[in-house]
Amino acid sequence: MLRFLRIFVAALVVIGAGLLAHPGQAQNPPAIIFESMMDTYFDDKSGLISFSAYDVAFAPQGKAKAMVGVVDAKGKVIAKFPFYPDYKVRNGVFGRIQVKVPADVKLTKPGRYALVFVMNDKAISRLPFSLMQTGAGKDPFNPAKAYAFDGLWRRLGYIVAGGSKAKPIPDIWVWLGGLDMATPAKFQEYFFAELVRGGKVVAHSKRRTAFFSGGHFKRRKFNLFRPHPIKKEANAVFFTMKDLLADGDYELRITRRTDKKLIRNFRISVAQGKLRTIRRTELGYKPAINYIVPRVTRKGSTAYEFVEATWIVGK
Repeated sequence: MLRFLRIFVAALVVIGAGLLAHPGQAQNPPAIIFESMMDTYFDDKSGLISFSAYDVAFAPQGKAKAMVGVVDAKGKVIAKFPFYPDYKVRNGVFGRIQVKVPADVKLTKPGRYALVFVMNDKAISRLPFSLMQTGAGKDPFNPAKAYAFDGLWRRLGYIVAGGSKAKPIPDIWVWLGGLDMATPAKFQEYFFAELVRGGKVVAHSKRRTAFFSGGHFKRRKFNLFRPHPIKKEANAVFFTMKDLLADGDYELRITRRTDKKLIRNFRISVAQGKLRTIRRTELGYKPAINYIVPRVTRKGSTAYEFVEATWIVGK
């Protein structure tokens, strides 16, 4: 237990490191695919966290000697769970590991925490987050307290090339949830995305189809279309990857339909016809525990494969 405690505490030394800090020398230690960490099951009502399967880039050969833990801001290990030694599936440098169930922990004390993943006795990846209490539990007919998890779900998103190979379109993925709603108890909320360049809207989402649900943040995909009136949405023209790759700086603004409040504002830059990446996705980024692998699983495929993703940061 003491050995694992030291590993987790070492991981906390850089818990507040910025998203855009400078990288170091290139190296390829194993790293958990960031999307799979972000998709961990969090229950906002009860404060429960449940672990399952995770994808690893630069997965070591042989058995997977891995575990995951929850650590608080003072370095206390709240819980830790081992993974099965055999990969569920492998493809090149990627492998999927499965935690030994049951692997659940319930947090009830508001504060800052982190999920820390360990492989071969080294902390390789982590996801910092915070827990807040949203319900006092003073109602005698409903005494249970309610919670909400917050963190990088509100700051990060990514873009992958979707559509056809002949005419790819940007698939934009973001995490949205109950904390983004005007009324927390609301079941569903619609949102509207606009891509702005030089103060002009060059593309936007459809107004009646993009929605998200309450509870903890869930990953949502949407596409962009060339500007069009609401009555012409059925015939809207896709905004393509070629359109997006025009050099310049963009803002991707996401508002909720209820009151038009801005809930996300991502910055996107294009130089020499390529999307600029954030430093955390560069090979050799240090501290390595904060590295974001610029790959995500290919959606809609039955094969275990990965595609390039450009991560974007909101302010």
